[in-house]
Amino acid sequence: MKNINIGIDLGTTNSGIAKYDNGKISIYKNPVGFKDTIPSVVSFRKGRIQIGEKAREHSATNAENVFSSFKRKMGSDEVYYIKDLDKNCSPIELSSMVLNELVNFAQGESLKSAVITIPASFDTIQSNATKKAGYQAGFEEIVLLQEPIAACLAYSNSLNLEITEDKKWLVYDFGGGTFDIALIKINERELKVFDHKGNNFLGGVDLDTLFVEKIICPKIEKQTQEKNLWEKLISKENTDYNKLFFELLFKAEEAKKELSIKETSSIEVDFDELSISLDLDITRKEFEAIIKTKFEESFHLVEKLIKDNLLTFSDIERIILVGGTTYIPYIRQQLQERTQIQVETSLDPTTAVIIGAAYYAGSKPSELIEEEIVKTPQAEQNSIHAETIYEPHSKDSEELIVVLLTESFDGYYRIIRADGGFDTGLLKASKKIAEFVPLLEKTSNQFTLFLYDSQQKQVFSNDSIQITNGLYSILGQPIPNDICLELDEESGKSHMEIIFKKNDILPLKKTIYKTCSKNILKNSDQKLIINVVEGNAGSMVGSNQSIGYIEISGRDFDQDLVKGMDIELNFKVSESRDLSIDVYISALDLEINEVFNPHQRMISIDKLSSEIKNALDAVTEEIRNEVQNENYEYLAKLKRSEESLSILYNEALENKNDAITDKKYQIDELKKIYIQEFDDIIRHKHILSELDEYNKIKDSLSFYIEKGSPRQKEEYEKIIKNEKEILQSNNKYLIRKKNKELESLLENIYNNQDESYIDYFYYLRFEDPSVFKDRSKHSKLMQLGEKAIDNSNLTELKSICHQLYNLLIVKPKRKDDFNTFDGNLGIK
Repeated sequence: MKNINIGIDLGTTNSGIAKYDNGKISIYKNPVGFKDTIPSVVSFRKGRIQIGEKAREHSATNAENVFSSFKRKMGSDEVYYIKDLDKNCSPIELSSMVLNELVNFAQGESLKSAVITIPASFDTIQSNATKKAGYQAGFEEIVLLQEPIAACLAYSNSLNLEITEDKKWLVYDFGGGTFDIALIKINERELKVFDHKGNNFLGGVDLDTLFVEKIICPKIEKQTQEKNLWEKLISKENTDYNKLFFELLFKAEEAKKELSIKETSSIEVDFDELSISLDLDITRKEFEAIIKTKFEESFHLVEKLIKDNLLTFSDIERIILVGGTTYIPYIRQQLQERTQIQVETSLDPTTAVIIGAAYYAGSKPSELIEEEIVKTPQAEQNSIHAETIYEPHSKDSEELIVVLLTESFDGYYRIIRADGGFDTGLLKASKKIAEFVPLLEKTSNQFTLFLYDSQQKQVFSNDSIQITNGLYSILGQPIPNDICLELDEESGKSHMEIIFKKNDILPLKKTIYKTCSKNILKNSDQKLIINVVEGNAGSMVGSNQSIGYIEISGRDFDQDLVKGMDIELNFKVSESRDLSIDVYISALDLEINEVFNPHQRMISIDKLSSEIKNALDAVTEEIRNEVQNENYEYLAKLKRSEESLSILYNEALENKNDAITDKKYQIDELKKIYIQEFDDIIRHKHILSELDEYNKIKDSLSFYIEKGSPRQKEEYEKIIKNEKEILQSNNKYLIRKKNKELESLLENIYNNQDESYIDYFYYLRFEDPSVFKDRSKHSKLMQLGEKAIDNSNLTELKSICHQLYNLLIVKPKRKDDFNTFDGNLGIK
C-alpha cells in the first residue's frame, strides 16, 4: 500500500507544497523566483489567468481583476465578479486555481492524493469547501489536516528534540487570514492536540486593513482636501476609490513587512485618477499602536484556553510560532513578556505547516486503488492468507514483525528492507513467524515479506510493510466543536443532545435511540425532522449551524408513526468531516441513509445586526433582573458582555454599506465569541440552580429510598451511576433531565407510602364540592377523613381517599399523562 506523501498548505496569503520521501521533506520550489511559497492571489487580464507573485503585482494596477484572501470566504455564499471574464467566481474555484498552480511545481509528477491543511477552528462547512477545491483541482483523494497539528509535526520532527517526559506546548498560529491557538501534549512517543480555540477572521490581512484605515487614510487627509476617505474607499459607489483601496492595501502589506526589520518605512502614493501624489513616513511605533487591539483579541483567546483547561503559563514548556504575522517583533515581545514561556523561533513559521503536512502525508496510507499490475504466473499461484502485525511508528532501533498464517505452512520466508541494508535470507516458516528487523533512523523503513513453498518457489509477497523510525505522527484529529442532535422538550422549544464532544478524535461513530414525540399519519404532510448541528451543546440551538438535516414525511410511511415508537440513529463522521446519518424505524421497517458534506452558508449583515441586538437585549434584561441582588461580580461580567456586544452592534450598523472588506465576516466571528461568553455567564447561574434542585431532590430521596421496592432501589442506583459526569458536564439540559428522573422516582416511592394519603386527602379537601357526584356523601367522608387523621388511622384514611376519588365527576389525569406533549420535530 502506498502512502499519500504530498502535503499542501493552502494559506490565506501564501501557499506551498512539499513531498515526503524516506523521512526527508522536499518543498517544491516555485519555478519562477525559486521560492518556497506563492502568494494565494489570482488575477485575470485579457483572458489570461495568473497566479502567485505576478498576480499580486497586479493588485496595484488592475485591482478589480485581482483576488486574494478568498480562503476566509470558504464555506460562504460569497462570489467574486471577474470583470475581465464577465462572470462570477466562488472562493472554492479560486482556491482550486491556486492548488492547480502548486501541482505544476511538481513538473510532470502525477499527483492524485494530497493532505491539505485547514485552520483548527474551521467548521464542517468550511472544511468541506476546502475538500471540494481539492477535487476541482484534479485530486482524487483529499485528507484534511489541522494547521496546529501540522506545525507541531514540523517542529518535533525537524528539531531533533530530546523529549523524555510529558510536555505541553502552545501553538500560536497567527496567519494571513486566520488565528488558531492549540494546546499540545507531547512525549517521547506521541503528539496530541487536547484543546484549541480560534478566530477565522483574525489575520495579517486585518492588520493591513487597519494600517490603511488608521494610518494611511488620516495622513492622506491631512495632506490633501480629501474627507471621509476610508468610507469612500470601502463603498462601491466610486470605482476609483475602490482601486485606490487595493493599491493602498498592497503598499500597507509591504510596509508591514519592512517594519518587522526596520524602525521606519516610507510609502509612495501616486494615484492620478484622484490627483493624489505624496510620500508618507510611518514608524514602527505607529504600526504597533494600531495592531494592539488585534493582538489583544488573540491573547484573550490564549488566556481563555489556558483557564478553561485549568492550567497556568508555567505548565507550558514552549510556544510554537506559526504564520507570517508572528514575524512582527511586537507580537513576539508581548508573548514572551506576558507568558514568560520560551518562544520557539528556530523554524520558519511560514513553511512549518507545509513541512508538517508532508510529514503527515508520509504516514497516511492512500485509499486509492492502485492500477492493476500484470502478475507473473508464479505470483498468481498465491492463495495464502497472511496477517502481518507491527508498530507503524517506532522510536526503537529495531521493531518486531509478526506474521500469522491461517493454516500450517511447509515452506520458507524472507524479509528484505527496501534499501537492501537488511535481508533475513531464506528461513524455515511456521504458522506464526516473528522477526526483529533493524530500522534506519529518522526515516520510513519499507520491508517486503516473501513466502516460498518447499520447492523454494515464491507463493506470496507483501511489500506494504512500512515502519517509521523516530518521527512523530498522530493517530487522529480532534473535532473543533460539539456535534449535537436537536430534540423536542416539554416547553415547546428544543435543546441539543451531544452526539460527539469537542476534541473527540476523528473518525467517529455512534448509535443512539430516541422516541417519536408526535403522531405522524401515513400519506400526510406531517414530518419527522432529524437536525444535526455543530457548535456548543450547552448553548441555544439557534447559535449553532446545521450540518445534517433530514425531513421524513408521512407520505414516506406505509402506516402511522405513533408517539412513543423507537427511532434508531447511526452517526458517522469521517476524518475529513463527511457526516453520515442512518435512520431506522423498526415498527415501520423504514430505513433512510444520507451523507452530508455541506460547503456553503450565507452571511447577511442585516441578520447579524438583528442577532447581536437580540443578544444585547438579553444581556440588558439579565442585568435589570440582577441589579437588586447585589451580586457585583456577576453584574460586572454581564456589564463587560453588554459593552462588547454594544460596540459590535455599532460596528455592524456602521459597516452596513461595506462591500469591499471582510468586516461582516469578522463581526460574525466576534458575534459567536461574545454570545458564547454571555451564554457561559448565564449558563453558570442556571446550572447552579439545576444543581441546587438536584441536591434537594436527592436529599429527599435519601430518606425515602429505603422504603422503595428492590426495583426502585435498582433504578435509583442506575440514575446516579454517572452523576459525576453529568453534574460536571456544564450542560443544564443534561442536569435537568437527571432531575426529572430523580423527581419521578421520588414521586413513585412517596405515592406508595401511607402518609402520602394525608397530602392527597387535603388536596381533595380543598376541591370545590361541585366537582363531586354526591355532595352529602362527600361531606360525610370529609368528616370521617379528619377523624381518621386525628386518630392516625392511615388504613381507614386510604379507604376514604379511594371513595372520594370515585365520587369525582372528572378523574384527574396521571402525572405521566400531563408529560406527553406533541413535539415540533417529532423526536425526543
